[in-house]
Amino acid sequence: MSNNKQSSIELFIEQLEEKGGAWENVSIRKLNISIDVSDYMELKQQAKAMHKTEHGKTWDDAMENMKARGGNDMRAYTDFDDYYAETYGGNK
Repeated sequence: MSNNKQSSIELFIEQLEEKGGAWENVSIRKLNISIDVSDYMELKQQAKAMHKTEHGKTWDDAMENMKARGGNDMRAYTDFDDYYAETYGGNK
C-alpha cells in the first residue's frame, strides 16, 4: 500500500470485507459477507464521521484558498455544519 491516506469509502469497504469475512464464490460470481449488525453499525458510524471530517477539511482548504486571494470567508466558515446537515443529513 502506498503512503496515501484511505478515503472514508475505501476504509469502510476494507473493514466491511475484513470483519464480514468476505469471500468470493467464483462459480456464481458473488461476493459473500456476513457481519454482525452491531459491527456493521459501528463501521457505518465511523465512515460517516470520517466522511464529514474529509468534507470539513476540503471546505477549510477552499476557504483558506479564497482568503489568500482576498475573498471573505467568514460566512462560509460559520455555514459548513448547516451545509453538511442539509446535504448529508447531519449525523443521521
